[in-house]
Amino acid sequence: RQAIEDERSRYLELFEFAPGGYLVTDTQGIILEANSAATSLLCVKKDLLVGKPLALFVHSHERSSFRTRLAQLHKEPEPKNINWEFQLQASNQQAFPAAITVGKMTSQRRKTSELRWLIRDITKRKQLEEELQKADKLESLGILAGGIAHDFNNFLTIILGNLSLAKMYAKGDIKVSKHLHEMEDAFAQTRNLTEQLLTFAKGGEPLTRAVSIDSFIRDVSSFALSGSNTLYEFFLTADLPAVEIDEGQITQVISNLLINADQAMPTGGTIKISAESLVIQGENTLPLQPGHYVAVTIADEGKGIAKKALPKIFDPFFTTKEQGSGLGLTICYSIIKRHGGHIAVKSVEGQGTSFTVYLPASRNDAREEAIDDTLCLGEGKILFMDDEERVRQTAGEMLSALGYEVEFANDGAEAVKKYQDAFFTDSPYDVVITDITVRGGMGGQLAVRELLKIDPHVKAIVSSGYSNDALLSAYKKHGFCGMVAKPYRLQELGEALARVIESKKQNNE
Repeated sequence: RQAIEDERSRYLELFEFAPGGYLVTDTQGIILEANSAATSLLCVKKDLLVGKPLALFVHSHERSSFRTRLAQLHKEPEPKNINWEFQLQASNQQAFPAAITVGKMTSQRRKTSELRWLIRDITKRKQLEEELQKADKLESLGILAGGIAHDFNNFLTIILGNLSLAKMYAKGDIKVSKHLHEMEDAFAQTRNLTEQLLTFAKGGEPLTRAVSIDSFIRDVSSFALSGSNTLYEFFLTADLPAVEIDEGQITQVISNLLINADQAMPTGGTIKISAESLVIQGENTLPLQPGHYVAVTIADEGKGIAKKALPKIFDPFFTTKEQGSGLGLTICYSIIKRHGGHIAVKSVEGQGTSFTVYLPASRNDAREEAIDDTLCLGEGKILFMDDEERVRQTAGEMLSALGYEVEFANDGAEAVKKYQDAFFTDSPYDVVITDITVRGGMGGQLAVRELLKIDPHVKAIVSSGYSNDALLSAYKKHGFCGMVAKPYRLQELGEALARVIESKKQNNE
């Protein structure tokens, strides 16, 4: 008797303290026994749980299906374990997905058939499955966005190239030049759209340069809030240092924050945009490396963010908007981190929200890219490789206008052959310009490897419609001497060639 009692005690301990919810019911689903985990899952005391039908705790939408399966199980002659998934609902009305394993047993004590239930809350597993599905969809969308942006950049290269040529030929006509200048000025904003697509598609490495933060913030703000009834004010300290940024990506960040601030004030208000320089020391509360930074703050007067939602706003797919994707702030966070910066948020319900973006200051002075008619003319023999015929045609006219002799290749293999043939003659190429991506053929990255085998001193410039491709941000590591991202103006193409040819002359000297 003592041995039997000890065995029963051990069974009860295992039953009571098991991590999963265990229930014993009769074949009609009336609960006979329940362990602590089951009472916790269903949020009801044990004495109130026993005697209740388990179907009572199944979500009303699935209760009929549950009862049908229970009736089928009652008819099963052979005892076996069956796995189900149902939406359960605790007594506090909180629903949760549950994995249920049920088996039919014969009770030695009661001499009747019983059902033994193992119930597990699978909320986290379901969330993970949903996140994986979203990630798969996001990856597919990213591939699609990248392809669209690549092709779009090729078209923009043709348009911008011809626009640059038209400006050059229309110098004598002041009215035409004025309109072309305005088109080219507006074109810079169009180029940002493809860069945003590419950021979404590839999470590309930033292509940074020194930028004047003062004029940058003013330009982005006026564009992002154009057409809005919301007012905005600037509080920018004097003598702000230049910042080291990828303009396209940081434009996306600032625009996103400004649009969010605008939407937070549907009845109107004022957005305060401020910027100040600061020095981060060795010990600080911000997750930043010691150094010089510029802090840009965008503050609204909206209803604020709920305290419980504030820690989640940068999480993927978290959104407080009915039609939001939950990706905007996640992408902003990712971009700022890749820049070596940080983004922080403060919010008080009923008073408003402020986002502060910390950007690393540049050691170089900002170089303004003024749209003018100044061209870097030159001379030399250029081999231009691109798989798009219209891009080759436009680039050929641009290079000829800059003073260069140009020949073409459809892909990397043809470029390598032409370069090799010319290299062993008295008329070698001075510079090779190659696209990275060639559909169905050798791309620029592989081509330059082959070119380096022929000529270790080859001067190659990489160009791509994937304007934030990781290869572009580290082109020298891959054997290139220069880089020009599509779409490019006549001035940008001329400057890239001038730098590479000048470096070649210096090496020869």
